[in-house]
Amino acid sequence: MRSASVESLVREHAPVRRGHFLLSSGMHTPYYVELEAIVQDPGLTATVCHAITERFREQRPQAVLTVLGPDVILGYELARELGARAIFVDGPPGGRTLRPRFQVKTGERVLILMGVIVTGDSARGLMRLVTAAGGQVTGVAVLVDRSSIPLRLGVSVEPLAVFDLETYHAPVCPLCAEGQPLERRLE
Repeated sequence: MRSASVESLVREHAPVRRGHFLLSSGMHTPYYVELEAIVQDPGLTATVCHAITERFREQRPQAVLTVLGPDVILGYELARELGARAIFVDGPPGGRTLRPRFQVKTGERVLILMGVIVTGDSARGLMRLVTAAGGQVTGVAVLVDRSSIPLRLGVSVEPLAVFDLETYHAPVCPLCAEGQPLERRLE
């Protein structure tokens, strides 16, 4: 599937909610990207994961690592497409650990899958987990990149769609200044 077609598909099925959201990065934003519509549709999930597979097949990942939550469905399907294992981490940002009985094997090539990336901090944390276990990160696959800056993670970062949505550091958040209630979201 062409890149433009995949981006259109993601944009069509990943609605953007308005409000005042606290992201896992600690940033505040008036926008939250919902991926639930994608992961609830097996055909759509397969289409999106096939597009990711085409971008990372040559790296021959042996495992796909995702964070427990909606991304797990994408990670499982991507692992199936790649003929790799699906492994998951759990816990809050900055304190994530591999799920019990899941491991990264020494020398194993691991592809990290993120539904949405904002600052790259969550991806860096997952990369540290992989390398601490003796694995090798082959790249970071992303459904929606809303970073607004080039992310330099030392590996290939391949987003399917780029959303230009503003984020703010908490001390300068205009939504906080207006007194709008803050809703926590793990994006």
